[in-house]
Amino acid sequence: MVAADQLNEVDRALQESPPAAATLAMASADASVAPAAPVMASSNVNSTWDETSLIGKIFIGFGALLTMASAARMFMA
Repeated sequence: MVAADQLNEVDRALQESPPAAATLAMASADASVAPAAPVMASSNVNSTWDETSLIGKIFIGFGALLTMASAARMFMA
């Protein structure tokens, strides 16, 4: 157990900075590699909006309308 005001190994590792030459070598190596295309997890995943009932969607819409009206009223005041 380490006191709150003392540094432990993790704190010391975070404070150490990597050498500049290694950083430059990593940056040049990363620049030559093309980024990978994003991967979709699954095509049959239902979103929360798809699982919400009609009355829930009405309440969400009404809440958004009230929020926008309140914001507009604040800007006009």
